[in-house]
Amino acid sequence: MSKPIKGTKISENTATEEAIILLLAGSPERVNAWYTRLQVDTRFRVNSFSTDPQDLEIKLGYNPEAILVDSAIFSGPESLIQFLTHAQCALYVILPKEASEEVLKAVRSLPFVKGVYLEDINLSQVAGRIYAEVKALRLQAPSLQIGNSWGQGNRVAGGLRVISVWNRAGGCGKSTVATALALDSAQRGIRTLLVGLSAPDLSLPTFLNLKTSPNLFGWFANPTYEGGIKPNVHNIGNLDVLVGLQDGTRENMLVRDPEDSGSINQLVIAATFGGYSVVILDTPPSIGYVNAISASNTMILVSLPMLDQAVISAEAYRIAFKRMRDLHRIGAGNVFVMLNRFRPGLLDSNEWHEAADAYTRAMGAGPFPPVVGVIPEVPEVQIAANAGRSPLTASEAFATPIHRLGDILFGVQEGYKLPEKKSIKIGPIHIRGIA
Repeated sequence: MSKPIKGTKISENTATEEAIILLLAGSPERVNAWYTRLQVDTRFRVNSFSTDPQDLEIKLGYNPEAILVDSAIFSGPESLIQFLTHAQCALYVILPKEASEEVLKAVRSLPFVKGVYLEDINLSQVAGRIYAEVKALRLQAPSLQIGNSWGQGNRVAGGLRVISVWNRAGGCGKSTVATALALDSAQRGIRTLLVGLSAPDLSLPTFLNLKTSPNLFGWFANPTYEGGIKPNVHNIGNLDVLVGLQDGTRENMLVRDPEDSGSINQLVIAATFGGYSVVILDTPPSIGYVNAISASNTMILVSLPMLDQAVISAEAYRIAFKRMRDLHRIGAGNVFVMLNRFRPGLLDSNEWHEAADAYTRAMGAGPFPPVVGVIPEVPEVQIAANAGRSPLTASEAFATPIHRLGDILFGVQEGYKLPEKKSIKIGPIHIRGIA
């Protein structure tokens, strides 16, 4: 088997480039191993996984730039080639070692197939090849780049979003924002999982009027989707909530190594296999935040509009992008800052950002990301939360910046539609109903 890419060092220039959107397809065991190893490689952003051909067809609508696919999930060469023929992105295919020369030739002849491997791969080498070849494709046709531009303006952002809502300071309203954003995602028709990572987690049960059991302990007791997530979530429409631990003495469970079966990282992987497209982690200020960030591809920093909070937020950003640089897949363009509880007399967004930006530049952490939204102080929000009602219904002034953030993060999911079909012949293989 290929060796892990753990601790992969990426150059300063590489880290600042737009990450390549990658889709992984294969058996759960193989995809799990690939994902665990690729998550520390900032050249890539794995936007989804697939473990069966039908799901893989659907996820072509997420517009990946490259797909690494194990052909073992297909029923035979005909169904594999049918998929490869209309998947218009860079394709890297693993065939069984007993594949015939005819099949090898047919697969290699397809225009978007860039690499064909037998039985297994050296993931480090293949990752380097994917990165170099997709970069070259971008340069050849920059106006026709395949894939999504995550977090840029109001463009559609498809694929998997794993969002850590965080800051180093408590009491800034991150649980309120995490809850509201999860509700916004679910209202868009996106299957969403909200996970409380505080111990004890008092916020999510209160804000959403949920019981405190079952909770996250069920995941640690049985770290699988079927045994640890599915029976322990609380359902609110398209939103499932996994309430955090209620026993503060068990918080050491939140800091398991990412490759351990009961880790937060493995929870995210299991949730993806379970069909969630958005996973929101209500991340605590201290213990467990490293693991939550390492499992995420997006970060929302929530802060109060005060000078000391600007410095705390800048230090949180510095920790993530200097000290934790090789431990997560979050690009600088996927950090979104929300100021909460603004009222006259406090710093406006420009003043607050100027203070945070000065700190990060002085500490060698580069420019601080812009403020994307300001939430005014609305007493009705806390009243609604304490009564177990959706904060989105408490005030339009609160809901509007949350919806705008949702527009940036989730966009409008455009349904994938197969082109008209025809029949083609590739070498010895005749395929009907192909695009």
